[in-house]
Amino acid sequence: MLRRRLLVWMVLVSAPLVSPPAQSADVQVWVQDNDVRIQRVGDRFLVDLEFVAPVPLALAWAVLTDFAHMRDFVPNLTSSEVVERNENLLRVVQKGVARYGPFAARFESTREILLFAPTEIRSHNVGGTVKQMDSVMQLQSEGSGTRLRYRAEVAPGVWFPPLVGPALVRHEVAEQFSAIVREMVRRR
Repeated sequence: MLRRRLLVWMVLVSAPLVSPPAQSADVQVWVQDNDVRIQRVGDRFLVDLEFVAPVPLALAWAVLTDFAHMRDFVPNLTSSEVVERNENLLRVVQKGVARYGPFAARFESTREILLFAPTEIRSHNVGGTVKQMDSVMQLQSEGSGTRLRYRAEVAPGVWFPPLVGPALVRHEVAEQFSAIVREMVRRR
């Protein structure tokens, strides 16, 4: 209890100093932190994001479902492996570190991913350090690009301070999707 109180005190004292890590000038940021809407409900975060990637639907789908190589282009992943494949159902294990200012949290997730090519990806967490995660990614052609709608409900499995938790989740989602769009553009 004393440790938790000390941590809360440290967060309250340092909260004005916590800011997202700076991006280098040569890195294109496709999704800003403030593009990601976060609602905290108890220990869960509801995530809502919608944006347009400047690539055709087929390319957006190819990158979003390239779980075997995702650690090569998503910065917070240290590993990403498809451990089971059965038609349109995948089991994917990913490990990484979520960072925000001085805060860092290691994570591991095992997810069952249901693919409805090429317009929807549904994901359900079945193991790892993440307590709960369910998400839906919908893709729709829009002109020469692809509109992406992402909704998720996440219970991280580790306690985040009230002032830092939503900011960390918002930053991680924005950073991940910016990296994914950079990979889409690179492959174009």
